[in-house]
Amino acid sequence: NAIYVIYTDDLGLSWSILGGSQTHVTANDEPKVEILPGGQILLSVRRGGGRQFNVFTYTDKATNAGSWANNVNGCGNGGSNTCNGEIFCIDAKKADGSAVKLLLQSQPKGGGGPYDRRNVTIWYKEVTDAAYTSEQIAADWTEGMQVSTQLSSYSTMSLQKDGKIAFFFEEAPCYDDNYAKG
Repeated sequence: NAIYVIYTDDLGLSWSILGGSQTHVTANDEPKVEILPGGQILLSVRRGGGRQFNVFTYTDKATNAGSWANNVNGCGNGGSNTCNGEIFCIDAKKADGSAVKLLLQSQPKGGGGPYDRRNVTIWYKEVTDAAYTSEQIAADWTEGMQVSTQLSSYSTMSLQKDGKIAFFFEEAPCYDDNYAKG
């Protein structure tokens, strides 16, 4: 199986595959897509123990020509679990008030149990409008905030009108250690 990023330039009348039939990732489960500050497309896909990343770089934005880089495993912060999370690029401010762009990545940190889905945490890394390789995106994430201290999993984020981030995730007692409750 493969994952493809599809796009439309005519409000959905027709669709195309970004990068043509080029395989984007080898992991093939629960992808997330984000636009990096410099205009590259970031694909983040669930894999055991973290995420797999690939970056699409345009050679001609007018025709959507370009290519995908290498698949790289990274953000290996997820223990041994295989669980979906979110990738999210936001405008933020440093402590000194200067502007910064951050990539946020959420997933369970692990910590025990047969599926190791617990301790949902948000990691971050600063990004600029520079061009990135998949290896650069995959490396050097900083643990930001542990959101849960118990069984927890699937998460997503949304920027609200007031500039705050809404964060949604699954947490016990929705399921037990063997996920029998769903």
